Amino acid sequence: MVKRLPYTLMVFQKIESVYNPEDGSWSGGSEEWVNVSKCRDEGNGGGRSIMTEDSEVYVFNAVIYLPKNCPKVAMGEKIKVIDAEGNTRIEGNNKLHKKEQLHSRLWL
Repeated sequence: MVKRLPYTLMVFQKIESVYNPEDGSWSGGSEEWVNVSKCRDEGNGGGRSIMTEDSEVYVFNAVIYLPKNCPKVAMGEKIKVIDAEGNTRIEGNNKLHKKEQLHSRLWL
């Protein structure tokens, strides 16, 4: 049986450390990959392009299809798609994220 969304979208989150002026200490920051949603990716073999939110024309590497209820991924966020065995299929920075009528799409 073919799965509609067989892969996992991961977003790299970096939390900056915070300075506490009362005692002069820093609370630790963190860096980690966070599981955001199930997904399916499709490479751009035809050299198609998109117009980003700042009106820049961009030839994308891949489009990632997500469920409609997927949380918004900010422009420039570092993302990767992981298969069932834990292998990275594609990695890059988000260029555009659109919520459509039946699904969401994200371009790398």
